[in-house]
Amino acid sequence: MSIGHQLRRSFRPTARDAAPGRRSSQRGVTLMEVMIVLGIVALLLALAVPGLREFVARNRLDSTAQDLMASLQFARSEATRRGAQITLRLNGTAGSKDWGSGWSMFVDTDRDGVLDTGEEVIRQGMALTAPLSLIGSSGFDTFIAFDRDGRLTSGGGGYLVLCEGGSLTDGGQSRARAVLVNGAGRVRMAARNSSSVPVTDTGALTSCTNP
Repeated sequence: MSIGHQLRRSFRPTARDAAPGRRSSQRGVTLMEVMIVLGIVALLLALAVPGLREFVARNRLDSTAQDLMASLQFARSEATRRGAQITLRLNGTAGSKDWGSGWSMFVDTDRDGVLDTGEEVIRQGMALTAPLSLIGSSGFDTFIAFDRDGRLTSGGGGYLVLCEGGSLTDGGQSRARAVLVNGAGRVRMAARNSSSVPVTDTGALTSCTNP
């Protein structure tokens, strides 16, 4: 067999090439099939979104509350380490109990609860964004201070209440956390009762705005 004949056989058109008008064996997706798939996707999203929303809300509350507790514990340890009063003072209006606008932690040299010129700022707490709120109890309406022994200067103790959406619960799910500080300066996270409401040393919380 000549080389030319072999080449002609090698490049002989296949049946598919020889019949360009032939219909493909692969069929397209019908409109009905597309609608079924979209319906399944919509159903899965409807089931997943509430769970995802709950996960985000819980994670946001937990991480913010843990950061706050860690800051208070750090302030206490710094007070004992430095042998000086360490104060956290809210950045908002004095006496408002509203810690949501952030706070300043500083070495309170004259122990008056006010950040004066020349006093060292150790940390700054960032302002919270909606829907989070952070409100202090009556003892924590303006500042929280630890003396050189790590005890609260106010003596009686208090707590800060963190809420999402202004409610303690939503649909049976917890929407609040509380960080407690007793007179000895011990900082801890409040436990929650069977209704998912934080419980302080004086009982379960009844409000996010007026704890």
